[in-house]
Amino acid sequence: MVPINLPLIAGLTPENFEVKIIDENVQDIDFNETPDIVGITGMTAVINRAYEIADIYRNRGVKVILGGIHVSMLPDEAMQHADAIVEGEVENVWHTLLTDFENNQLKNRYKGTAYDLSNGNGMIKRSLINKKSYSMPNPIMTSRGCPHNCSYCSVTQFYGYRFRHMPVDTIINEISTIEDKWIGFIDDNIYGDIKHAKELFKKMKPLGVKWVGQGDMRIARNQELLELARESGCEWLFMGIETISTDNLKSIHKSFNMGDKYTEAIAKIKSSGIKVFGSFIFGLENDDEGVFERTVKFGIDNKLDGANFYILTPFPGTELFGQMEKEGLLLHKDWSKYDANHVVFKHKKLTAQQLLDGLVYAYKEFYSVPSIMKRVVYPRKDILQVLALNTMRRLSAKKFERGVRD
Repeated sequence: MVPINLPLIAGLTPENFEVKIIDENVQDIDFNETPDIVGITGMTAVINRAYEIADIYRNRGVKVILGGIHVSMLPDEAMQHADAIVEGEVENVWHTLLTDFENNQLKNRYKGTAYDLSNGNGMIKRSLINKKSYSMPNPIMTSRGCPHNCSYCSVTQFYGYRFRHMPVDTIINEISTIEDKWIGFIDDNIYGDIKHAKELFKKMKPLGVKWVGQGDMRIARNQELLELARESGCEWLFMGIETISTDNLKSIHKSFNMGDKYTEAIAKIKSSGIKVFGSFIFGLENDDEGVFERTVKFGIDNKLDGANFYILTPFPGTELFGQMEKEGLLLHKDWSKYDANHVVFKHKKLTAQQLLDGLVYAYKEFYSVPSIMKRVVYPRKDILQVLALNTMRRLSAKKFERGVRD
């Protein structure tokens, strides 16, 4: 899915600036170009590369701005590689920062406050998106914030405890400008505020779009919401199931996930015609050697259409990071390994090797031919799409293992 952050900032930038976006996920940086100012963002796993890029430009006399969640959580670290940093959300300080730059009065730090999405026009600079490089090139953000405080998640620390929404009509106007009928909602929970979601889904129905988004299992409790989601064009829901252990859910403050009713909830969502892509975390407090096999069996038995498997990772700024740092459980702070595919902490029951082997096992077993046949191949209209996704995942198993064991 296309990252939305740089196109969003480009949309905020005054017309007297010529803006170019370089997305190093899919293209190389031409360091022969010498811009007046460079803005860089990167999540924890790639922040070392962000610092490297920043240092290269600064050595050439180019002013560098760093921002994003990692920078906001560790501002002193980031300041060693920047002329200025933005802590928090950028919208309320971006114009001030650029004006200071033009006047040669750039400050070291700019602290953004929670942006009122109701004042935004919703438009990002889509003309600068490298659409050909992504299978999901039309990202839309409709809300920020989360009332939950899952111990491993930095969303609440960065965006706050309450949902902030873009007006529904603004969202509809933005969707209407997209020619491609496939869109991806990047909200952490597209129906976190049920009232807002119902209004949005109702107004989306005439647009004829197809969409994917993230959400939790609670949609299964609300038949009207579930039906509206499907009628509005929902094809896939990425769901953070995390663990099938109710004790683990309690330990990470995610008991709202209805761990004891997963099977019923998944069946109900799938019966509506929405495909479920599950996400699981290994290395939680109560995990033992059998967690990998149990988790894969759960995914197969419930015919999940796809799944991601991760190793618990304490990201800076989260409750989990603070707790592990205090208890001396962090193995290191090599941020390049903080990608949810490597072991960066001491587990009380499992060795690092067991966690890595279990992760590889889960991926291979879930995307094995017998698993795919049981989960995917049955009478359904969307069999080719789901089969293609699972086949590609199976074919990439060796590449995944190399990356994990690197």
